[in-house]
Amino acid sequence: MHDTGKGRAPVRLTSAIGLALLAACGGDGGSGPDGGDADFSATIDGADWTAASQSTAVATGQNGTFTIVGGSAGSTPRAITMTLYNIGAAGTYPFGVGPTVAGGIGSVSTGSSSYSTPLNGAAGTVTITTLTASRIAGTFAFTAGTDPVLRNVTGGHFDLPFTASGSIAVPDYAGNLFTGTVNGAPWNAATVVMVSGPSSGTLAVGVSNLTYQISIIISGWTGTGAYDLGTGVSRTMSATAGDLSGDAWGGSGLSTGTFTVTSASATRVSGSYDVTLMPASGGATGNLHFVGTFSFGIQP
Repeated sequence: MHDTGKGRAPVRLTSAIGLALLAACGGDGGSGPDGGDADFSATIDGADWTAASQSTAVATGQNGTFTIVGGSAGSTPRAITMTLYNIGAAGTYPFGVGPTVAGGIGSVSTGSSSYSTPLNGAAGTVTITTLTASRIAGTFAFTAGTDPVLRNVTGGHFDLPFTASGSIAVPDYAGNLFTGTVNGAPWNAATVVMVSGPSSGTLAVGVSNLTYQISIIISGWTGTGAYDLGTGVSRTMSATAGDLSGDAWGGSGLSTGTFTVTSASATRVSGSYDVTLMPASGGATGNLHFVGTFSFGIQP
């Protein structure tokens, strides 16, 4: 869910770099869908913000990747950038995730400083309401930066035309999901990496956000059905604290519960999980109870 955002401090950017980014995006950001100004606005830290049409652009990439950039005019210019991954249909997606998950990263630039959403899997949301071959529209809100310096973006709205530089279709194997709760609190993976696919006989996946780094191993793969952990077969789940404290839970003999695979194809496996991890090392105390759903893409 490449976790380069861990512990990230605000990144300093020059105005020249920000202008270069806008120029590089290209696209058809100068006019809106009805021939008027491009529609890209929000509230930043309680102040209204509207991107100037000449400083608004949409760039596209493969597998439903969109980079939306807008900058305001005036004596204190500010810019918002949203990089969205694996977006193939209308829906609500999280901010604070990397390219392996459906969702994206949001950032705010003010003067010479830029603040990005951390890879926590839950830095906000973007809701895509319209997506065609030449237009993208929706709403958004996110929190960027690291405590105590945060930038709160609320009430965001965009409705922008674009010219795709290639296919924007999202293949079935692109984009992953591992979400749910841990001890009742919401938890969403920011990165997902498949180590080995079901065709090898063992499904091995790593998922993470800033709170936990998790390893999942399910051997004896037979397709859809329930896979119980802690039954003598090599089926385990383990979690390590993301704060580098060394606290760890689960692993062999210390993980129980079930992964239930409800759908399996050559390009994707999906289902649910209900797993309990017991303290394993470091200063870990108490059990971690993970409950939720997963959907892992398998690249051919």
